[in-house]
Amino acid sequence: MRRASLALGAALFAAGCATDRVTLLDNESGSETGALAVLASDGRESVIDQPLTQAKLRDGPTRARPVKAIKPAYATLLANLPPAAKGFVVTFPPGQSAIPVEQRGILEAIRTELSIRPGAQIEVAGFTDSTGDGALNDEVSRKRAEAVAQELRDFGFNVDAGDAVGRGEDEAKQQLGDEVASEAYRRVEVIVR
Repeated sequence: MRRASLALGAALFAAGCATDRVTLLDNESGSETGALAVLASDGRESVIDQPLTQAKLRDGPTRARPVKAIKPAYATLLANLPPAAKGFVVTFPPGQSAIPVEQRGILEAIRTELSIRPGAQIEVAGFTDSTGDGALNDEVSRKRAEAVAQELRDFGFNVDAGDAVGRGEDEAKQQLGDEVASEAYRRVEVIVR
């Protein structure tokens, strides 16, 4: 999504400064392309929502057409964007915050990803399922997040204290209801940007 915003922003910047056209660029593989609304002075709205589409900005209806090739400046911009964020999930047994041995491979994958992204931001969020006491689940989720964050620090990566947080059982309650056990919610999510 960040790439789409940057690409669209570049297109809008170029459109506003140098031309009366706007181009909606394609997004990275696996991500949705955004959309652009063009508003006419009479209140009519035209939407451009297909990748590699260009429209002339004018008062009245906007006609979009496919772009045969993107401008070299756009290609350079897209080629130099940082890689998309990557997410990892470490799961835990009920009530435990120690990282299970079978989850060590995930930590190694995180370590590998961080080694190719110098200066990456690391976000760590712990979760629980909806069983048990809410205050206890808040504490368990925080301890899970801190266990993973400390492991990454031990590998030599910088995880700021504010980037490791516990989210408790709220997500599980919203999705499953109260008092439902589910390994999918007993987890820590690590986002590398």
